[in-house]
Amino acid sequence: MSINYGSKAGFGRRAGAVRAPARAADRASQPANGMGQIAPLIGLAALLLVVIVATLRVLPGFATINADVAQIEDKVIAIVNQPITHLPRAAPFGQFSPGWFHDGATKPDFNTVDVRASQELIYKDSAYVTSNLNPTEMFIASELEFNAMTKYFYVDRSLPKKRLSEAEMVEINRLYRLIGEDEHALKLKWLTVAGLFAVGVGAVAAMVFLILRSRQPQPN
Repeated sequence: MSINYGSKAGFGRRAGAVRAPARAADRASQPANGMGQIAPLIGLAALLLVVIVATLRVLPGFATINADVAQIEDKVIAIVNQPITHLPRAAPFGQFSPGWFHDGATKPDFNTVDVRASQELIYKDSAYVTSNLNPTEMFIASELEFNAMTKYFYVDRSLPKKRLSEAEMVEINRLYRLIGEDEHALKLKWLTVAGLFAVGVGAVAAMVFLILRSRQPQPN
């Protein structure tokens, strides 16, 4: 009888000894799992910080480039819209109607266009010209031009535009190239911001995923 009781007690002790280490192992695994979740979160947070800093560095460049484009366009406008000679109607003249120009304007390809090739001396058949928009005035036809590749910068369309010299058109070509360079730089900046935004969204999504997963009950 004593032998049998001793055997039962021994079996009970061995069973208890097996379960206790298992519970200790479970408790030991919990901090490890926590550190395994924290490390990726720290890395993603660092990546998100880098994205934010990089974006803040890129953004001021937009204002700089836009200001440069505005200054260059002002120079083009000043050349294209130079004053012309105004005369009272007192001689035969050719009349244009309705107005001097059709609505709208084609935006030039600033990287390639040559405004010398698109200059039109459409008023040369008359000594003087006017339009229904200028009922008391006429203008010297030889001083005037039309240019589809500078029309984009026409300011006052109630008046014809001054005929530009070769040197003035070469200068406009140069200014157009600068505008083209700035537009390209703006595109690159927008692509950079879009890429940074995509990385930032991905980092936030990954962080949310890890946080939600860490809150789910772990299997025993």
